[in-house]
Amino acid sequence: MSAKKQAAYVTELLSSHHYAERMTGSWLDLVRYADTNGIHGDNHRDVWMYRDYVIDAFHRNMPFDQFTTEQLAGDLLPNATDEQRIASGYNRLLMTTREGGAQPKEYLAKYSADRVRNASTVWLGATMSCCECHEHKFDPYSLSDFYHFAAFFADIQDVAVGVQPQVQMPSRQQKEARVNLDAQITELQNRVMTQTPEIEAAMQAWALNLQAGLKDNAFGLATQHVAILEAWPDVSDEQKTAMAVYYRSIAPLLADARGQLIQAKKARETLEKQIPETLITRTQTPREIRILARGNWMDDSGLVASPQVPHFLEQLSVERRATRLDLAQWLVDRENPLVARVFVNRLWQQFFGKGIVRTADDFGSQGSWPTHPELLDWLAVEFRESGWNIQHVIRLIVSSDAYRRTSAVTPELRETDPFNDWLAYQSRYRLDAEFIRDNALAVSGLLVDKVGGRSAKPYQPAGYWAHLNFPTRKWQHDHGDNQYRRGLYTYWCRTFLHPAMRSFDAPTREECTVERPRSNNSLQALVLLNDPSFVEAARTLAAMTISEGGPSTETRLQFVFRRCLSRDANAEETDVLKALLEKQQQQFAAAPKQAHQLISVGQSAAPSNITPAELAAWTAVARVVLNLHEVITRT
Repeated sequence: MSAKKQAAYVTELLSSHHYAERMTGSWLDLVRYADTNGIHGDNHRDVWMYRDYVIDAFHRNMPFDQFTTEQLAGDLLPNATDEQRIASGYNRLLMTTREGGAQPKEYLAKYSADRVRNASTVWLGATMSCCECHEHKFDPYSLSDFYHFAAFFADIQDVAVGVQPQVQMPSRQQKEARVNLDAQITELQNRVMTQTPEIEAAMQAWALNLQAGLKDNAFGLATQHVAILEAWPDVSDEQKTAMAVYYRSIAPLLADARGQLIQAKKARETLEKQIPETLITRTQTPREIRILARGNWMDDSGLVASPQVPHFLEQLSVERRATRLDLAQWLVDRENPLVARVFVNRLWQQFFGKGIVRTADDFGSQGSWPTHPELLDWLAVEFRESGWNIQHVIRLIVSSDAYRRTSAVTPELRETDPFNDWLAYQSRYRLDAEFIRDNALAVSGLLVDKVGGRSAKPYQPAGYWAHLNFPTRKWQHDHGDNQYRRGLYTYWCRTFLHPAMRSFDAPTREECTVERPRSNNSLQALVLLNDPSFVEAARTLAAMTISEGGPSTETRLQFVFRRCLSRDANAEETDVLKALLEKQQQQFAAAPKQAHQLISVGQSAAPSNITPAELAAWTAVARVVLNLHEVITRT
């Protein structure tokens, strides 16, 4: 591919919302995003609008300094927009508790410490968590640095124990609809409440006509209204006004307006129920933060800590009490060398499997020395000088000769550079949990490309939530398109993470996750073979193979290989799969009930023009192919 065509292809990929979703997944690991609060009952909370903000930020290529500022202090920006307030939900992503009997003071200390651990790791690559109880043993961070850093977040309103209040955050369309409905309701109310000459004349005629039937109150009027009508028209202005109010509520001339008003109010109530809620940062008078001896939350003998950055780094120059906005601006200041280095190192890790600094969460003395220090320095400076342009750095990385190298490695290279420190070949590693399922859905044609919105609930084993209490809950998997959304949107329950995701090493997101482990165990094979999402994907892929792969077994096998692996099957692979297919065809022909049972997995309907035995046999073949190491490995 020519350099020009490659550049155009990179531009096309970077402009995709799916690029933004890919970047968002890594960021959500860092900021410990989840749909539940994590502690005790691990109850639901609405924070998916924060995820949408991150997707949109990466899609728009928001400068990283702005991205940083809006998350740490979006609520403190002048005339903060709804998007900036949603971004400030970063400060609320930590684990909280509703447990009865929990000590509020203890949990406020926990929340405070959590924010220090997360922010310092995400932006500084610092191990400040070591300082919660003592002086850092290796780096210059001190015990007092920890609590001075915590003081930046002391203005955040937290419910120490209990439900964290959410706020409504209507979309632009919902705001417009609310304004229009309010105007309509006001106009209709004015019509119903205004005594026009036409209404006045109709009321006079109505009152006189009713006088004849007042003796036995055949019309069921209220006593006070009967008394007024008996004296009509010789009544006071006050009585006349009271009667006018009642008459307008029944006047035939206003029947249409009253009906429209009822409908408009119902529409307004419905709209209000549809407006999503989310957690955002709301401020208060900063609570007192003390330096806790050995991290003991019950010890109030320590000095009161004011907001300050680590003592050995360039200090803030503000005369008033420093804020989270000051902290954010300090992080992305030109004099701070850490943030750019930490972020570009993570980008390198994302594209090469490991960072220039292997310990992406520790840039201190116990962390790994950069394999290419000058490269890291250059990328960091380039990132900052480009206006914190994330896509600019990504272009540099993916256009490099190092990135474009093959992952096929010769014995000589493996012996010379066993850990690929010198990037003689591209890295090969298993896909992350979300993308393994995404890939299966994509090759089967089931993947739904909808971007953003609430979390989705794919199939999950029955009873998996049986021990989730306070209150007890039952997993209800989604139907329709939500069932086939990308793994990025899978409902993230910290204590009972989706088992297929957990099997492939997805983190619970109780803490910041800088790099996921990659294990290799038998449970993963069981997931790929038996999880309903993968069985359904295999069956759909099998139907596609039969209908589009040609008339012969050989062409169909080549079709499924090209679909899943972007290459042809070799002779040995073809022989193995042909033997498997023949065996499965015989078995399912002899056991039609088992064939029907297999092709009935999942909510999508099996095609009626393929015999169950044939579809089941090819489903077995597709299951094997989707289980191949090569299918779930980035090469």
